[in-house]
Amino acid sequence: LTMAATLLVALDTTAAANDFFPFCIDWHDAKKRSFEEQAQMLKELGYAGVGHIWLDKVAERLKTLDESGLRLFQITMVVDLLVNGMKPSDPSVDPHAVAILREMSDLARESGAQLLLYPHQGSWVERIEDSIRVAEKVDRSNVGVMFNLCHWLRVDKSRDYRPLLKQ
Repeated sequence: LTMAATLLVALDTTAAANDFFPFCIDWHDAKKRSFEEQAQMLKELGYAGVGHIWLDKVAERLKTLDESGLRLFQITMVVDLLVNGMKPSDPSVDPHAVAILREMSDLARESGAQLLLYPHQGSWVERIEDSIRVAEKVDRSNVGVMFNLCHWLRVDKSRDYRPLLKQ
């Protein structure tokens, strides 16, 4: 069993603090629109840009966004930690993950990109607390955490997320 950490690379760090953009429409567009059709739809709906899943077709996504005057805010990717037998939320993997994330942080710094740990049900960083713990250990200004209510609720509905969002 190989577990992975889902990571978001925030590309447009000049965006307004409250820019709201669709995330994950690559896979979850029920009408299966082309990137060009998605860009037109996003423009009509008043969005400033979009997020993109994985590294494939990034050039095509950028072209359609540029043509519509929209921005690419982030790219989602999975970082495979290659640790067998690891369970979700396992802190024993932290030193290995921290080393990888520090190296990625160094590579991302020059471009101004940010790395955001994304808690995902069934992943090594399954809970927001896991992402916060690891981001604090990485201790880099361009490494942070992203909150997803859907995955929060799938892991444990009984916890109160509000105090954690303040961190």
